[in-house]
Amino acid sequence: MMNRSANSMMKLKPGRLTRERAEKITSVEGLALTPRIKRILDAASGKTADEQRALVRAQFAKISA
Repeated sequence: MMNRSANSMMKLKPGRLTRERAEKITSVEGLALTPRIKRILDAASGKTADEQRALVRAQFAKISA
């Protein structure tokens, strides 16, 4: 039989990667978000997951000459 917390975890829907969530994830590894990525995540708030990924990729993609 599942305990209450395990049962409630199964009902959770995947959330968006917000700045706050990203900070919590990276803090576990002893890392901190840079001001640049904080701005990107703030700009991506309210957008779909595909739009968020596109914004992040655009910032880090190499521009060919």
